[in-house]
Amino acid sequence: MAKTVSIFFNNVNLQVYSQDEESGRIESVYLDEISTTVEINTPNGPEKIHLVPAMVCYADRIYCGQEVFTHKKFNSPATFKYMKQYMGKRQYLPRIIGDQEISTFQAATDLLINIIDRIHDLYGKDQVAMIVFVVQPLNFSIFASIIEEFCLRIGLINYKVVDEGVCALLAYDLANQTDQHLVYLLFAYTTIDFYLIKIVESNREPRLQSVIVCSMHKNYGGADIDKVIQNYFAEKVPLNMKKAREIRGKLNLKPQYQETVDGVELRLSRNDLHKMLDQKGYGAELKVLLRDLFDLASGFGVTYENVGYVLGSGLSFPTHYYNDIMKKFFGPKLLSHRAHEAIPIGALRYLKKGGLQATIKANYAIRSRTAKGDGYRYDIIVPKGTPYPTQHGITSIVANGSFVGQLEVELDIFRMDRPESSSDREIVIDDAGRMQLEENLGDEQQSFINEARPEIIPLDPPALDNEQRLEITFDISLNCDLLITVKDLRRNQTIWKRKKSVRLE
Repeated sequence: MAKTVSIFFNNVNLQVYSQDEESGRIESVYLDEISTTVEINTPNGPEKIHLVPAMVCYADRIYCGQEVFTHKKFNSPATFKYMKQYMGKRQYLPRIIGDQEISTFQAATDLLINIIDRIHDLYGKDQVAMIVFVVQPLNFSIFASIIEEFCLRIGLINYKVVDEGVCALLAYDLANQTDQHLVYLLFAYTTIDFYLIKIVESNREPRLQSVIVCSMHKNYGGADIDKVIQNYFAEKVPLNMKKAREIRGKLNLKPQYQETVDGVELRLSRNDLHKMLDQKGYGAELKVLLRDLFDLASGFGVTYENVGYVLGSGLSFPTHYYNDIMKKFFGPKLLSHRAHEAIPIGALRYLKKGGLQATIKANYAIRSRTAKGDGYRYDIIVPKGTPYPTQHGITSIVANGSFVGQLEVELDIFRMDRPESSSDREIVIDDAGRMQLEENLGDEQQSFINEARPEIIPLDPPALDNEQRLEITFDISLNCDLLITVKDLRRNQTIWKRKKSVRLE
């Protein structure tokens, strides 16, 4: 059965969810030894979900995700941890490992390749209809281009990119709340992000996208609560952060934690933990951050009363300490019952909302002289209705040399618009003597869309008369850019590789 898959590349963990296209069943995906399983408190009771730690180690082989912990590679100098935060800033931080220079981008790529290979092994490559990648709204264009580059490298065509705010909106069944002010909250393991956003609709991909009015961020998250738990028990028994996170999870499920660890009995109540966090000022800091968000919003004409819904998300949000503060501040506006899965599930719903594939809305052609040289001809390179993105060429043409010594070829790109209907109609008789009603449509209209910046392809050495010189292939990117690949047939060399040209519609 065909599956659609969402991959949420978070700072510390990745979440992978799939949906069966026939039954509609959604599940958190377990990817063997690279996954780890955690128990989350939900309004329907405890629920197990599967995560892939966002790390890669280059040792005797490449270790991915949970394998890094299992094989005790966490503290190895060859381990890349939490690559997304560097990618978002375009800080690739290359390192020399063995005889290789490896960047954060390369490490993230290797992790995603491992994940996608396992998804294909699990379901069958031909059964994965679409993969949707979820990225931050703040750095959407950066991450979209990174993912596009990654998909090009591995030959993945059926994919989409959508931002977290859109996913949260769809997860909470608020698809009709576009163009309304919303607050999107993300409580991650190492950070907290507050966004005041609007979700807008477009007729091109992505069909829905967050427009950020303002935002506030803090390097404080679930890890800080785990450190408080770790320090609380330090005099009795040394705990690693993984064990402290496990204790936090148990306190989310029950108000009292009690367990024997290495022969030592450990006890901690949820109330005592909350008192310690208050003493450290964590709650006060959160409230200041929220007030600052709305102070900033007031400069854009948005008040607390203007906000219709507050969308809670993130694996740390089920922590009662965070949730209680947000409930007191936002009251019934806060939606948090799907916080642990809102983003990956909303991504799957986006596929249903936006359709599985966006298409081009007009014909596009290149112009060339007729053989007699007394006019122009227009050859369609992108037909109307072409789904995108594309990978292996929509159209390929061969450009001939026009004269001896020709130094360049100019590509003039036109949008071809034909009237869809007309009120001017007449009755005509066809060759078989049948009467038909025909519309008198106007002539096709050509719009010269790259007149200001035509694409100039250099010829070195110069062309010969009527020489078959260039093979030109056209594709479309995720962002609807026309991509041009050019091969010099005389030199048997590619001189342009998916070069971005005009934006199509």
